[in-house]
Amino acid sequence: MRTIVFGGAFAPPHKEHVNMCKSAVKELGAERLVIVPTFQPAHKTEHYLDFETRKELCALAFDGIAREVVVDEIEKERGKDNFSAYVLPVLAEKYGDIIYLVGADSLQYFDRWKEPERVAKACKIAVCSRAGFLPASTVVKSAGEKYGKESFVALKYVGSDVSSSMIRAKLLLGEEPSELPECVVAYIKSHDLYTKYKDFVERLKTYQTDELFFHSKSVVKRAVDFNSKHILLQDFDKVFLAALLHDNAKQRKSLDGLNVPEDSIGTPVLHQFLGAEKARRDFGIEDDEILDAIRYHTTAKANMTMLEKLIYTADSLSDDRDYEPIPAIREIAIRDFEKGFKTILKYTYDKITARGTGMYPLTEDAYRYYIVENND
Repeated sequence: MRTIVFGGAFAPPHKEHVNMCKSAVKELGAERLVIVPTFQPAHKTEHYLDFETRKELCALAFDGIAREVVVDEIEKERGKDNFSAYVLPVLAEKYGDIIYLVGADSLQYFDRWKEPERVAKACKIAVCSRAGFLPASTVVKSAGEKYGKESFVALKYVGSDVSSSMIRAKLLLGEEPSELPECVVAYIKSHDLYTKYKDFVERLKTYQTDELFFHSKSVVKRAVDFNSKHILLQDFDKVFLAALLHDNAKQRKSLDGLNVPEDSIGTPVLHQFLGAEKARRDFGIEDDEILDAIRYHTTAKANMTMLEKLIYTADSLSDDRDYEPIPAIREIAIRDFEKGFKTILKYTYDKITARGTGMYPLTEDAYRYYIVENND
C-alpha cells in the first residue's frame, strides 16, 4: 500500500498541513497517510502543546484525507534521536512503500540534516513548493545532483506561507485564526488551550481604547512575524509580552510615585518609561529583557539588544500604520530586518529634526551609534 509519511510539531496542525497532504495523496495515488508528531520539538516554547494533545489534534485535522490515516507514536516510543535518518528506515520497515513528504523550504537545507545520505536512501522524498521560498523543482534538482535523482520528486502543489508562531500569537490574543481547520479551533476552545495570557489581554483592554488595543495586537503580530521570518531566535514569550504591553501606560500617564527619568515627564516618550514600571507593577513582569524592550520602544538607544530592536521596529512598522512612508519601510524590514531597523530609525530622527520640537537624548544616541558610526 503506497504510504505518505508527514511529520511535524503540529502545534497546532493548520490548514496548510492538511492541504499539502491532500494534494500529495491525490498526485501520488497514496492510499495511506501516516502522520508523525514530533515528541520533543527542537525549538520548544511554552506554547507547544503536549504530545497527547497534538496527537488528538492530528487525528481530527487529517481525518479522511486518505483511505487510511494513522497517527504514529514512533517518536514518543523512541524518546530520543528522532532524526529522519533514524526514524524513516523504521517506518519503511513497518509500512513498506513509503514516501516522505516535505516542504521545499525545509529540503533547501538538506545538507544540514542529520546524515542526509541515509535519509535519501531510506525512501523517496516528495517535495511541495511554498510561497516565498525556492520552488520545489529547483530544490529537488540541487538535492538530486548530490544525493541521487531517483530519491526526490517535485510535486505540483504550491503552499501558502503560514506561520505556526503567528497562529499561536493570534490564539493567545483571543482570536480564531483563519489558518486553522474548524475542528481544531473547536478542540482548542473546548479544552481551554492557549489561555496563558488571557488575563493580561483582558486587563490591557481596560487600559486602552479600541484603537490603541488594536495597535498593540498589531505590534504583537508584526514582532512575531519578524522574529520567525528572520530567525532572530528571540524567546516567543518575551516577544509576545513585550509587544503586547509596550503601550500599556500610554493612556494612563499618572506617575503614581514610580521611578521615571525627570526629563521624560511631560514629553511624548514618558509612556515608554512609565510602561516598563507599570508592566512590573500591574502585570507582574520581572524579566529585565522584557522591561527594557518596553522601556526603549519609542526612543531607541545605543547598543540595543535584539529584543529591544525587534519591539522598536515592530511598533514603528506595525500593519495598522498605513501612512507614507511606513508601508515602504515595512517592506524593507520584511526583506532585511537590520536594514529596516536602521531605515525607520533614520526616518524618525529626520522627522523629529524637521519638526524642531527637540530630540530626546536616547534617540540622538541611537542615531549616532547605528547610523553615523555603524552605517554599513
